[in-house]
Amino acid sequence: MTTNTGAQAPERRSVQRREELSPWSELAPWAGRMQDFFEQMWSPVMGSSDFAPGGELRETDDAFTLELDVPGVDKKDITIEFSGRRLSVRGTKTTEKEGKGTLRHTTRTSGSFAYEAILPVAVDEKAVAATLSDGVLVVTMPKAGEAKTTHVEIS
Repeated sequence: MTTNTGAQAPERRSVQRREELSPWSELAPWAGRMQDFFEQMWSPVMGSSDFAPGGELRETDDAFTLELDVPGVDKKDITIEFSGRRLSVRGTKTTEKEGKGTLRHTTRTSGSFAYEAILPVAVDEKAVAATLSDGVLVVTMPKAGEAKTTHVEIS
């Protein structure tokens, strides 16, 4: 029997578990850090979140009506503009409340907001009216004379 003293036995490789084969396993330690980062970045306490009012834009035969929920927003902080058929409403909601003690947490939203819509037909810009009551902004935009809807009966 001959022995080969110069040859080495093949290396044994360790068997990897299925979790170790996943390309995502290397990112696991970073998941918690990323979640903390995003929570801090968009935390209302830091004031980096913008206020997004809810609203509705309705059309009748004669006009468009926009209703935006803007509680806590003063009318001096709202700008309404038209450019062609584009309606633009912009404003700012602030929540600067004076109080004793250190603010530890708040769920009040603040920041700037913008609402834009392109209307399907022209409006009479000189007849547009806006009111702010009980935290609801109502913008009434009568359609231009040539843009009013007319109903045609089929004979």
